[in-house]
Amino acid sequence: MIVEVNNIPIEHDGTLYEKGASFSLPADQHERLKDYVTVLEENDELADKSVEDMTVAELKAYAAEHQIDLGDAAKKEDILAKIKAVQ
Repeated sequence: MIVEVNNIPIEHDGTLYEKGASFSLPADQHERLKDYVTVLEENDELADKSVEDMTVAELKAYAAEHQIDLGDAAKKEDILAKIKAVQ
């Protein structure tokens, strides 16, 4: 699932996510963080989706999962360019 951090920074899998950041969270780990995140998307089908078809939140989660540094990229086109540069 894709989640967004509500108020306080959250550390997950060695990465610190600030308020408003989104990342992919396995459903079995949601219970322990449910008070600190908002679910943006419940399905875990990112692997079946083309990066071009992903939302900004999904792209950010994809980048985090694949340890792709997005730097200051915030727009979909800029994020896609960073992801494609390492693929």
